Amino acid sequence: MPRVTGLPTPRPGWDEWGLILALAVSTRADCTRRKVGAVALAPDHRVLGTGYNGAPPGEPGCASAGACPRGRCTYAQVPTGTPYVGVEQACVSLHAEENAVLFLSPDQRRGATLYVTDPPCDNCARLLRGAGFARVVWRAEDGSIGQTSFTAAPIDVKGARP
Repeated sequence: MPRVTGLPTPRPGWDEWGLILALAVSTRADCTRRKVGAVALAPDHRVLGTGYNGAPPGEPGCASAGACPRGRCTYAQVPTGTPYVGVEQACVSLHAEENAVLFLSPDQRRGATLYVTDPPCDNCARLLRGAGFARVVWRAEDGSIGQTSFTAAPIDVKGARP
């Protein structure tokens, strides 16, 4: 029979647990510049689905196949925060949030919470709100938990990194 040794650790709250799962999912990201993970939890905290940033399913990946023009550039050539599309070094990846939403039915998304390792960009925030998610939660740069509720307008991503 297994035996617990050492001091017991406190059981994480639901938001902390969701963020731990999102961090684990981020290890599968196929981007040379950033690793982002997302996990969708139902209102009863069941895992509905996951997503990480990378090329669409079936297409060559960035880190695994060198398929991203942006990923072959240095940060001096394409600084952090530059546009992802409509530029010479366009990003071929889907965001973690987009990948998490792709395989969930509308019924699953309705009222769910998405936990993400980074704050959502404006496009992903709109996508999540339109998809029926109730909340999005992320770890802020200072270590605190940032979140927003999509039940009230306008969309507010307080705690997000600039």
